Amino acid sequence: MLSVDNIEVVYNGVIRAVQGVSLEVPDKSVVALLGANGAGKSSVLRAISGLLGMQRGKLVAGSISLDGQRIERMETSKIVRLGLAQVLEGRRIFASLTIEENLRAGGFSSRDSAATRQTYERIMALFPVLSERRKQQAGYLSGGEQQMLAIGRAMMAGPRILLLDEPSLGLAPFLVQQIRDIIAQINAEGTAVLLVEQNASMALSVATHGYIMETGKLVLSQSAAEMLADDQVKRFYLGLNEAGTKRDYGRFKDKAVRQAEKAERKQVGV
Repeated sequence: MLSVDNIEVVYNGVIRAVQGVSLEVPDKSVVALLGANGAGKSSVLRAISGLLGMQRGKLVAGSISLDGQRIERMETSKIVRLGLAQVLEGRRIFASLTIEENLRAGGFSSRDSAATRQTYERIMALFPVLSERRKQQAGYLSGGEQQMLAIGRAMMAGPRILLLDEPSLGLAPFLVQQIRDIIAQINAEGTAVLLVEQNASMALSVATHGYIMETGKLVLSQSAAEMLADDQVKRFYLGLNEAGTKRDYGRFKDKAVRQAEKAERKQVGV
């Protein structure tokens, strides 16, 4: 469905952030794009969705196709209408608007009002906590609820491919699991997902295939199962220990993390 072929991305005319990256996202699949902060993962997503210009970036080589149609020179609004939507890193919700208004904004590009209403009800069913607070101002939501809203807003466009940029960033472990389950459910309902993550264990638990980036280049392409089974890959590229986690939260969690998790649970009623 989505094909990225040998792309290069440059910022401010001199900083080469992505070099010769190629990847594919098949129909109804989940593909993980992993790597450390600054590896170029977000730049790949911006190139796909047409948002490079917002960061003074430019696609200088390569091509991007959606169902065989070249999209790398298209305006973002047209790319969205073709069935691709992105959830940006940091959620970027409209804090002064209500949950319902945020979702309506996400469906603005749709020209089918009946389909938009149906999608809205689907999202309310997918995120019961948002349904209960649909008239609440979005800025007062917890971090986990804001991430759910950001995903729901993108889903309002009815995408066939969803680009997710660090959806677990800054969330307590129990909320990371909720986001992982939401991604799995969205995919089970037919939407393909390209998932950019630093949380490798979460991403690979839901993905079918994984790519790893380092300093703007792809260094590995394997099935998710192969990555998780390869001790050298886990140790050198994913930073995972033998248990498949970066650290044991039950033993090494500091006071600040425990307090943050407690506050988050209280906000979401867990």
